[in-house]
Amino acid sequence: MRVRPQLALVLYALLVISGAAALWAQRNPTGVPVAVARAAPWVFLGFAVGFAVYRFALVTSRHYSAFKAFFQIAVAFAVFFLLLNPGAGPVSTDPPRPANAEVSDLPGLMADGDPRVRMLAAEVARYRTAGPEVSHAVVKLLSDPDERVRGVAHQTLVQFNSGEDLGTDPKGWAERFP
Repeated sequence: MRVRPQLALVLYALLVISGAAALWAQRNPTGVPVAVARAAPWVFLGFAVGFAVYRFALVTSRHYSAFKAFFQIAVAFAVFFLLLNPGAGPVSTDPPRPANAEVSDLPGLMADGDPRVRMLAAEVARYRTAGPEVSHAVVKLLSDPDERVRGVAHQTLVQFNSGEDLGTDPKGWAERFP
């Protein structure tokens, strides 16, 4: 099998295009078209397959070390699998929230599945004009399973109550903020 230099140029072009698209999608996830973000790993897979064929052709023509070729191909496919899951962290199943959440959204944020969101919503409530629905949602957070959320909710209620502390029992606060 004859190895042509044009194949190497096509492979490097695929590598550069897929790498640039993957980096762009990683650095700016909201500004990248969805089609580009989804296509980047698959363009890289096209590069990896072409690269594997190219390296195997070099190995069969005895112009390249088999060990180096297999190692490089393995690394290329490992990178492909990493590109498929760029977050590599826990995936939230909650629906996306709008970036411009208003005060009326605070009770909804306090019922979120993520304890960090509940904690921050309770803290933000201190600095906003709160209605009865917000204070009632903060009282509910006193029974939250996460200790940090309960602590922030308690601090917020003390501030709502002009610095007077009624303790950590939700019943006392529920009577104060029905």
